[in-house]
Amino acid sequence: MKASVASVSPVRRAILTGGVISLFAGQANAQGQSVGLDWITPETGVVGVERVIYSSALVGTDVSFHVIKPPHYHTDLERRFPTLYWLHGSGGNRVSLRPMAAFFSAAMERRDLPHCLVVMPNGQRDSLWCDSMDGSAPVESLLMKEILPLVDTKFRTKAERRHRLLEGFSMGGFGAGRLGMKYHDHFGAVSMLASGPLQTTLTIEEGPAMNAALRPLLLQRLFGEDQARFLRESPRGMAMIYGDAVRAATKLRMAIGSDDFTRPANEEFSRFLLSLNIPHAFTIVPNVGHDARALINILGFGFHRSFFDMT
Repeated sequence: MKASVASVSPVRRAILTGGVISLFAGQANAQGQSVGLDWITPETGVVGVERVIYSSALVGTDVSFHVIKPPHYHTDLERRFPTLYWLHGSGGNRVSLRPMAAFFSAAMERRDLPHCLVVMPNGQRDSLWCDSMDGSAPVESLLMKEILPLVDTKFRTKAERRHRLLEGFSMGGFGAGRLGMKYHDHFGAVSMLASGPLQTTLTIEEGPAMNAALRPLLLQRLFGEDQARFLRESPRGMAMIYGDAVRAATKLRMAIGSDDFTRPANEEFSRFLLSLNIPHAFTIVPNVGHDARALINILGFGFHRSFFDMT
C-alpha cells in the first residue's frame, strides 16, 4: 500500500483553522522536567458539550471528561448513536479541549461529521495514554475500565465495537494506535493522525530535538527505564502482538501533513505495518504541519462516514 497525497481544493484550503499542538510541546522546562496532574478540566462553553465528573476508584478523586452530543440528541429520544473517542495530544486536555469541541460540534451541525457522541477524555499532559509505573496516573485504565463503561451507561450509545471509532492526534495518535490494537475487541476503527513518538526507543538521540530532554523522563515514569517495555507498549509492539486480530477486523488509517516534523517516523511506521500485512490507509496531506484541525479540515470525515455507515 503506497502513501497517497490528498487532493486539496482551494475552498478547503481557505477554511483551514489554527490549532497546532506540537508533540510534547511545552512539556519540558529548562531542566526537562515533566508536570503535575490535573484531573478536572473546565467547562468548554460550547453548546451541546457536557462535562461529566465522576468519583474515580482508580485515582481516589474526582475525574472529568467531556462528551459532545449530536444535534437532536435531546429530541430524538429513541435513537442511539455510535461513538468517536478523541485522544488529545501533548500539552494536556486544557490546551485543545475547547477548540476541538467547537470543531467537532460544528462539523456535526454541518453534517460533515456523521451524528455521533464524541468522547474527550483527559490524558494528562504527557502520559502517552499509558498507565504510569507508580500508579498515580492510570490514564489507560481510566479510559478502558471507568470512562468507556460509564459512557455506555450514561449516554444512548451503540455499545459495541463495530460502533466505536478511536482517533487521536500526535500523542493521541500514539494512544489511538496502541489502545485501538490492544483493545481491538472494543474498537472497530482506529485513526492515527500525525502520531508520535513512533521511534523504537525513547532516548535523547532518537527523535525530534525539541523534546529530547523529556524522553528519558517519560521512559522512567511510564516504562521503568525499560526500552523493551516501551517498544512492547507502543503501537509497533501492539501491532506485533495483536496483528492477527487487527488484520482481520479493524479499519485502520494513518494521516500526516507533508510539512510535519513527524512525517519520517509516520512513513516508516506505515511501512512497518505493511511488513506485517496489516492493511491501512496512509495519506500525506500537502502543505500541512503539525496541526490537528488543519489536517482534519483537508482530510474531511470520509473515514468516519464509511465506518459509521457500515454500522
